[in-house]
Amino acid sequence: VERLFGEKVEELWNIEGDKDDLSAATSVLSKEINEAFEETYPDKGKEVSAAKKELMCRKMFEKAKATGLRCDGRKLDEVRAIDIETGFLPQVHGSALFTRGETQTIATATLGDAGMKQKIDTLKGLNLKRFYLQYTFPPSCVGETGRTGAPGRREIGHGMLAERAIAATLPTEAEFPYSIRIESLITESNGSSSMASVCGGSLALMQAGVPVKSPVAGIAMGLLLGDKGAVSDENAVILSDILGTEDALGTMDFKVAGNREGISTFQLDIKCEGLTIETMERALEQAKRGRLHILDEMEKAIGAPSVELPDTVPRVSSFKIDQETIGKVIGPGGKQIRAIIEDFALSNMDVGEDGTIQLSSFDTAKMNAAEEFVKELVKGGGGRGGRDGGRGGKTGGGDRPKYAGPDPEVGTNYKGKITGIHDFGVFVEIIPGPEDGSTPGLEGLCHVSELHTERVRNCQGFLSSIGEEEIEVKYIGKNAKGKYQLSRKQVLEERKNGGKKKKPPAKQESKPVVDDMPQAEVDVIAQAIEGLSEI
Repeated sequence: VERLFGEKVEELWNIEGDKDDLSAATSVLSKEINEAFEETYPDKGKEVSAAKKELMCRKMFEKAKATGLRCDGRKLDEVRAIDIETGFLPQVHGSALFTRGETQTIATATLGDAGMKQKIDTLKGLNLKRFYLQYTFPPSCVGETGRTGAPGRREIGHGMLAERAIAATLPTEAEFPYSIRIESLITESNGSSSMASVCGGSLALMQAGVPVKSPVAGIAMGLLLGDKGAVSDENAVILSDILGTEDALGTMDFKVAGNREGISTFQLDIKCEGLTIETMERALEQAKRGRLHILDEMEKAIGAPSVELPDTVPRVSSFKIDQETIGKVIGPGGKQIRAIIEDFALSNMDVGEDGTIQLSSFDTAKMNAAEEFVKELVKGGGGRGGRDGGRGGKTGGGDRPKYAGPDPEVGTNYKGKITGIHDFGVFVEIIPGPEDGSTPGLEGLCHVSELHTERVRNCQGFLSSIGEEEIEVKYIGKNAKGKYQLSRKQVLEERKNGGKKKKPPAKQESKPVVDDMPQAEVDVIAQAIEGLSEI
């Protein structure tokens, strides 16, 4: 392969064109090589492809080593041209168009209240993420068509890498009480779109007015080796801001992100046996120079975070109430909290288990009025809380009013609202209280073992999957502590049996043992027993 096509491969790397030119020339040469050996070696297609790739790798290395230039004409440590535009989407909280060479991303930042945190179901329950970055890589960004759906493993990995790079510079929730979401939409890709997402995401946050500690930039480093089996510092050519071709044919993909003081995240992929300490030192030093250059370009576009939040961002106010009064704020089935949101034109109202309340609204005056209303509402103490664990204090604490209605009947089915979800089960209000909220409704516990006919591992996840605010349960009596016990499992079993109650198993009557042994055998056994007693 080298004897016939070595010179043509050298000419290929001397084109120094853009992605389309290089891709077209590579396809023509690759097809020519395959056709040249198709008749001579019909069964050696894999070997020919391997030899072709090895030749292209080596010729790329030889050019870089001899001339200090790469296949696109850049120097080894040269970063492609950078173009930045911020705030180009007027209705978005923060936006940035970041272009580096033939890699481009549209990064948008969205700010929300505590209720906008990302919810993640895990084996241990529900996790909430205040900051998350979502990375999208559609087929169109590489000139292709295809289906788009749920993010794949590559998209999730690239998004997590960029997210970790930026997270280190974010303010705490106490300093900036907003949930933060970044979306990075890749519109063109020719190397290191994840590091473009870091740069674009950081710019979008600053344009949105998020008080980040410092901007963050990322760069992808590459490595060319003449002989992958002989790893040495003299044999290594390190590249800054690699192309897709250099990533495919090179030996290393080393992504490094951080600010001027240090590195916040990195990722290393290699295709050789290992790297020397000297090579890593050179790569890190060269990456630092590239990162500082990108930060200089970013600061030309926006030097510091915006002083004020955009008009499209709702204002947020937080205050705390006694846990015992959470129920008054939520009301029966969430009636009170919905009324507060509607009456005071709030964007949202979030009540935490510890009594922290966060209001969000575009009207600061109405938001302040809502805060005063809630504080006045809870002055006299409160009742039990609402869904998602937002329940009041322990039973019997303080002057909390108690249920004053009729007692439920054992064995009767009730359809009630879910008022609390915990790991051990679900609280359900089977008899509602009065509309004025003066006394609470009657609540009972449906234990996790009574939620379904099959085992339930996670109450929160199970109820989210059925998507119901109300469930039908059977009242099965009080436990040893006098608490009301409910069962959804028995309701489902009755439906399965056509509405008939499951009957207990019939009691088996013991029958007398009939002695069918012949009398002669009985006499023989009796004589044997008498003989043993004499011994």
